[in-house]
Amino acid sequence: LAIEIFKQWTDTDIYAIDGNHDRWFLKSNGAKIVKDIDEAIPNFHFIGHDEGSISLNGKATLWLWHGEDGNSYALSYRLQKILESLTGGEKPNAMIAGHTHKYVDIFERHVFCTSVGCMQSQTPWMRSKRIAAHPGFAIIDYWVNDSGICKMTHTWHPFYS
Repeated sequence: LAIEIFKQWTDTDIYAIDGNHDRWFLKSNGAKIVKDIDEAIPNFHFIGHDEGSISLNGKATLWLWHGEDGNSYALSYRLQKILESLTGGEKPNAMIAGHTHKYVDIFERHVFCTSVGCMQSQTPWMRSKRIAAHPGFAIIDYWVNDSGICKMTHTWHPFYS
């Protein structure tokens, strides 16, 4: 089903990393879900396990990061700690993070950071752990000049059940 859905997107390239559920399928039965999608669709690009970088016109770096850490009390704290953990030359110009099913957008250490939410409502497991879900999606635009990313805008589209 994922291949059929992604085949409909033909306007631009798609860049993807895998996450903890994809790795569970890989470890349990050898299924390479994201790599299989990559092999089936010409404009789909698997760029790494858990993380990957995308060059923006050779002037800036967008870092996709999944992680296996948990939620934090304050929404911005997780993104701040991820950036603090990077050594000097590793800091990207922008970061999109997943895993926690939360939406938050911050500008920290001169990095545009977005945690992207999720595509599902809160599960019973999440409710049992008192973890909220932020279902929806963001459309993010980065403006890049010779100095890197000079502006970012985003629109959050929440889903309500």
